Amino acid sequence: EVNFLKWLTNPNTTQLIQKLIAETKKPVSQASTPPSPVFQPRTSTPQVSSPKRSSLTPPLSPTAYEKFSGSQSQSLPPEAIVAPAKPQPTPASPPLTKPVIPQFYFPQGNPVDPQLAEKNSKLISQLFSKESLRVNEFERVCAEVCELPRIIAPLLFAEVGGKETLNKQQFLKYWREHFENKTPVHRLFNLLRKRKNWLEREDFKPVLRILLENHPGLDFLKATPEFQDRYADTVIERIFYMIDSSDTGKITLRELKRSNLLDTMFSLDEEEDINKIRDYFSYEHFYVLYCRFWELDTDHDFFIDKEDFSRYEGHTLSRKAIDRIFEQVPRKFNSEVPGKVNYEDFIWFMLSEEDKTTKRSLEYWFKVIDLDDNGIITAYEMEYFYEEQLHRLEYLNQEVVPFKDVLCQMADMLNPQTENQFVLEDFLRQKSISGVFFNCLVNLNKFINYEQRDPFSIKHEQNENPDFSEWDRFALAEYVRLAMEEENAENSEVLDDVWSDNES
Repeated sequence: EVNFLKWLTNPNTTQLIQKLIAETKKPVSQASTPPSPVFQPRTSTPQVSSPKRSSLTPPLSPTAYEKFSGSQSQSLPPEAIVAPAKPQPTPASPPLTKPVIPQFYFPQGNPVDPQLAEKNSKLISQLFSKESLRVNEFERVCAEVCELPRIIAPLLFAEVGGKETLNKQQFLKYWREHFENKTPVHRLFNLLRKRKNWLEREDFKPVLRILLENHPGLDFLKATPEFQDRYADTVIERIFYMIDSSDTGKITLRELKRSNLLDTMFSLDEEEDINKIRDYFSYEHFYVLYCRFWELDTDHDFFIDKEDFSRYEGHTLSRKAIDRIFEQVPRKFNSEVPGKVNYEDFIWFMLSEEDKTTKRSLEYWFKVIDLDDNGIITAYEMEYFYEEQLHRLEYLNQEVVPFKDVLCQMADMLNPQTENQFVLEDFLRQKSISGVFFNCLVNLNKFINYEQRDPFSIKHEQNENPDFSEWDRFALAEYVRLAMEEENAENSEVLDDVWSDNES
């Protein structure tokens, strides 16, 4: 190592290294320049014992010289030396293309399926075998082509442009412009909305007029036109109670799609007994609502003040709850008379009161109890309403349940996320039992019935009509009661007439 360092530091060695480095940097094509003696090819085997060397270069070590010259092959002629190929440029990769997402939203309706269009075209030609159709003949077109209930065929017939008859060209024009690429629910919406983007109460009145005129289950009402109007108002209000989720008086297409209204209207075509169609159209349900309103409306001006309202179900509601209702906290009144509710307002109240298992009714009563309107019912707010219940229980000599026990029971039943703080979602998770919470705070009779309930009797009622809602069960029992009262009253009148005849 010492000798190597001495050799490396020699000035001659430094010049040699620099010369070798310079030669390696020259292009290969410069054949005229003689190569360095170190790299000179040999045609004969050198004598290793006495290698010739330049006087300017230090001697190489024997092992290095052997390695350098022992197995050298003949150098190639200059013309055989091939220059290294230039690197070919890498072809540019094609630009990345974004995946194409097929269109999934069509504001004007889905594209028409060619096969379905051909099928409908053949069906229309078949149904319009005659030059023109009358209303009763048009019912098949309404049901089979438009997929709408037959009961509204007269309404569609007039909307298309039919008078006494309707021809094929008139229908095809309307079909292609308004119905062809729409779903049945969208077609019903277009038929009723009259160029608006929503449905109002007035839009349903033509449907109810046709129903009252043509449905066999309502023939008996033709003799009393005033009750026909009340029945129509009741059905329309029930439709808005169930479908108009924002309570704006406007039903959107989205809300109509989420409802069961179209399916219920199809039932009108098949069922002659209107009372078996419990959603919206039952006459018995109308009878219960109207009679209850009539009982409270003592002066029969179709308005109820707070005093008359408090007599509902024998003063079952607490005064504090009634005050909140007349302050219009749960819902603004439609009544034009200040401080009074009209028939439509009463329908909303009674549906909410007698069936506390629906989202609409739970929202109604939640607003009543939520005094500060912060979306949370606290123990303080519960106790505010329960105090009145407690005094009324004491007055009636009923067993008094301390508020702490009620609070603990309600917390165990609803299991709120925050202790003693109930939000609307807690009630919506437990719809079937949430009504107990509000009955304990505002409805004395139902609170007492709950405390004295017979589980076997409740189970029997549920098994007797398993597909009935709470409102359906209440309306059925109430209709039977009202019918019996009316029958007894008629019998009493007959007896009075007989006695009067006998006395005379």
